[in-house]
Amino acid sequence: MSAVEAGYVLVVDDDHLTRSIIARGATELGHRVVTAVDGRDALDVMGREQVDIVLLDLLMPEMDGFQVLEAMRSDPDLGDLPVLVISGVDDTQSVVRAIQAGAIDVLPKPIERTMLEVRLNTALRHHRLRRLEHDYLAQELTLRQQEKLATLGRLSAGLAHELNNPAAAALRTARQLEQRLDHAHEVLVELSGRPEGQMAFEVEQSLAAIQPSEGTQSAVELADREDRLEDALAALGVDGLWELVPALAEMGLEPHDLRPHLDGLDATTATDVLRWRVARAAIRRGLTQLIGSIERMSGIVGALRSYSYMDRGERQAVDVRTGLDDTVTMLSHKMADGVTIERHYDPDLPLLQGMGGQLNQVWTNLLDNAIDAVAPDGTIVIRATGGDGEVVVEIEDDGCGIPDEMVGQVFDPFVTTKAPGQGTGLGLNISHQIVTEGHGGRIAVSCSPGSTVFTVGLPLSPPANPDTSPADETDGG
Repeated sequence: MSAVEAGYVLVVDDDHLTRSIIARGATELGHRVVTAVDGRDALDVMGREQVDIVLLDLLMPEMDGFQVLEAMRSDPDLGDLPVLVISGVDDTQSVVRAIQAGAIDVLPKPIERTMLEVRLNTALRHHRLRRLEHDYLAQELTLRQQEKLATLGRLSAGLAHELNNPAAAALRTARQLEQRLDHAHEVLVELSGRPEGQMAFEVEQSLAAIQPSEGTQSAVELADREDRLEDALAALGVDGLWELVPALAEMGLEPHDLRPHLDGLDATTATDVLRWRVARAAIRRGLTQLIGSIERMSGIVGALRSYSYMDRGERQAVDVRTGLDDTVTMLSHKMADGVTIERHYDPDLPLLQGMGGQLNQVWTNLLDNAIDAVAPDGTIVIRATGGDGEVVVEIEDDGCGIPDEMVGQVFDPFVTTKAPGQGTGLGLNISHQIVTEGHGGRIAVSCSPGSTVFTVGLPLSPPANPDTSPADETDGG
C-alpha cells in the first residue's frame, strides 16, 4: 500500500483499553493522536484542535456517537470532517444508522492493525482529495472574481470615457450659451431703442424664414460664399464683417438672400439686424448641441441599466437583440474608428426565458474577443435568428483567427490566445457554463481563413433545474 501523509487523528471511546489500543496503533503508523473519553469531550477537542479524522465509538454514556455525528453535521466547520465509527462486527443496524448520519466507514472491533491502517489511510486520502478539490474551487472562484473586477474596471473606464465626451461638450456649450444670451440681450436692447426697431425685428424674422440650399458645402464653396457676402455687406456699409460674414456663410445665406430685406435700412440698423440673426442662430445651434449631448449621456446610462438588468428578477423574458445592442454600446470605447459593426436581426425574433445579466456577460466576452481580434479597419457581424424552439446568435469577425491546435480547447479554463497579461482564459469557459449549464443551450466556434464565428443556441424555455453558479462572473477570454 502506498504511503499516506501522516494525519491528526482524534480517537473517541469511553473504554480506556480500546482507546489506548487504537491510539497506540495510529501512533505506530506515524499519525499524531489526540483522545477523548466521551462525546462532549470529543466536541471540545474538535473545537480547539484542527484534526483530520475522527474515530468515534457509538455507544457511550451521556452523549453517544450518534449525537456527536448530529452535532458535527450541524456545524459548518465540522461538517466535512471524516468519521470512522468504532463498532462490533455484529452491530450492523447501528453502523447503517451511523453512515446515514454522516460517517464514511466503520472500524470493526476487535481492532486489528492491518484494518486500522487500511481504514485510516483510505479515509485520510479521501479527506485530502476533498480538501484539494475545495482549495482548487476556492482558488478558481477567487480568480474568476478578480477577472470580473478587472473586466468591470475596463467597462467602467470605457463608460467614463464615453460619458465624459458628451458631458464636456454639454458643459462647453452651456457656457457658450451664457455668453451668447448676454450678447443677444445687448443687441436686443439696442434694436428696441431705435425708431426702426419694429421694422428691424420684422426683417430679422424674414431672414430667419429663409431656407438655405441643402447639401454639404466644401471649404472652397464656403470661402467663395464668404467673399460674396463680404463684398455685398461692405457695399451696404455693414460693420463688423469679420464676425458676421463667417456665421452668415455657415448658415448657407447668399447676398441675394439678404439684399431684399436689408435695402432701405441704414447701415447701423442693418448691422444690428444681422448681429441679432447671428446671435439667435448661434443660440439655437447651441441648444441643439446641448440636447444632443444630453441625449447621448441618457442613452449610455439607459444602455448600462438595461445591460445590468437592474431592478429585475433573475429569470425573465429576454430580448437578445437589446442585450447585443447594449453590449455594443458598452464596448464602443474599445473599437477603433474604422471598425464596422454589422447587425442582422430577425425582425420577428422571439423572446426567451433566461437570465439577461448572465447572457450579457456572454455577449461581452464574445464581442470583447472579436474587437481584440480585428484590425483597425475590420468588420464584426452580429446575427440573431429564431427557429426550432431556440434563438441562435452568431458573432463573426474577420480578425486573426484561432490557431488550429487551440480550436478544440477554447472553452477550457485558462486557455487564451491573448498575449501574457491580457487575458487569463476564463471568459469563454464562463460563457460556456452560462450557456450550457445555466440555460441548457449550446456554444461552438468555427474558423476559416478570414472568419471566426462563435455560435450560441439558446432554448426559448429554460431547463427544469438550471445551474446558475456563474451568475456573477464576467471576464474577457
